Amino acid sequence: MTRPIASLSMDLDNQWAYLRAAGREDWAQRPGYLPQVIDRIVDVLGDSQLPLTVFVVGRDLSDDDVGRSNIDAIESFDRLADWEAANHSLNHLPWMHTMDQEQIVSEIETTHQRIAQSLGRRPLGFRGPGFSCPDSVLRVLSELDYAYDASIFPTSIAPIARMAFLIKSDLKGEQRERAKKLYGGFSSLRQPNRPFLRTIDDSQLWEMPVTVMPWTRTPIHFSYFTYLASFSTLAAKTYFRTAIRLCRMTGTPPSLLLHPPDFLGSEDDHDMSYFPAMNMAVKDKLAIVRWALELYAETFDVRTMIGQLRDSVAGVDERIGGPNRDADHPSLPSHAGHRATADSSGFVATDHD
Repeated sequence: MTRPIASLSMDLDNQWAYLRAAGREDWAQRPGYLPQVIDRIVDVLGDSQLPLTVFVVGRDLSDDDVGRSNIDAIESFDRLADWEAANHSLNHLPWMHTMDQEQIVSEIETTHQRIAQSLGRRPLGFRGPGFSCPDSVLRVLSELDYAYDASIFPTSIAPIARMAFLIKSDLKGEQRERAKKLYGGFSSLRQPNRPFLRTIDDSQLWEMPVTVMPWTRTPIHFSYFTYLASFSTLAAKTYFRTAIRLCRMTGTPPSLLLHPPDFLGSEDDHDMSYFPAMNMAVKDKLAIVRWALELYAETFDVRTMIGQLRDSVAGVDERIGGPNRDADHPSLPSHAGHRATADSSGFVATDHD
């Protein structure tokens, strides 16, 4: 039996980004864990021959010793069967909805250039930190001929997650006000739980949401899954199996999300103790993550996000699906006119402004 196509991605948020989000002043010293955590990620995903889309933060590709160490670590993803480098902004500020146009252009274009120059790969996708992606961001992506945005998180518990984050963080003043729209709001809940076309002025690009549980719209990304596992491994496994089964039943093409702390445990970093499931021992966390990834690989034909888009949507230009290794990859054409048949791919051609 042919397995349905799915995708797997990671927001490669470094330690400094989490510390700043929590209101820690020492984030500016740029503490990081990329060499350590990427080695674990590659080992775990490599065992299941899983590909990965990696949303890279431009600040980690700086032209200094720290940046060069990060670049060396990121290049370790070459050990995977396939991986895609995508854009996760320059400074990982989870409130792009509050930025002016000049700031947005800088956040996206600078990272775009750094990925091309440092990693030799042409980004074709973007995800906004904190799932923040106003229309002004989409216009910049359209001008850069990106194939897709992946900033929609259509979950029913976004307000609860945002409240929990604000309670745990030490953000104050203006930053706290800006953070009040983290994870989207009830408007995100109304978005499709499957890829769809969005119209931006006179052009279109694909929106590839982070998949949530069909019907209940509760999260199924791995940070939520490991959080459940920190209370009960049985409950977490039952929840994940249910999510996989419902995706199959409803024809939802899943795109699941990882974060670096999903591969870190309580022995690794006390500064990250506020993050969900960081009370788990690393051995236990890696075991449950490995179990879920193996089930995902057995159930679905897992691709990078650009691979999922290429191989699921009739009419998408074949150049989208090629490896994004070459920094001189030709610009993508306008995506206007590309349509999908929902009964065969699970993608929909609904336009959302």
